[in-house]
Amino acid sequence: MSGEYIVIIQNKYMRTFRKAGATDRSRAKPLADLGIRARGIFRRMVDKGVFVDAGGGLYYMNEDAAHEFVVLRRKRALYALVLTLIAALFIWIFGGKLFR
Repeated sequence: MSGEYIVIIQNKYMRTFRKAGATDRSRAKPLADLGIRARGIFRRMVDKGVFVDAGGGLYYMNEDAAHEFVVLRRKRALYALVLTLIAALFIWIFGGKLFR
């Protein structure tokens, strides 16, 4: 699965919970009502605290954890971009000299 696909699915899940109003324990919903299956991407988001099991098969989204999740995801993407640019610059400056 590509990283872009995962981000799209994560965003879809968060939009679905927001649209349904399932953003606190008192408004938790069954996943079936939200059209979500508890598979890998969703379970990892539960592990990160984005979605919370309220018991009885009901889930809600923790808005604070969701915000922090998105912030950290953006930071990781920025770090990856910076490292890629540094590597490209290093290769551009030194060319193939290091590999001869």
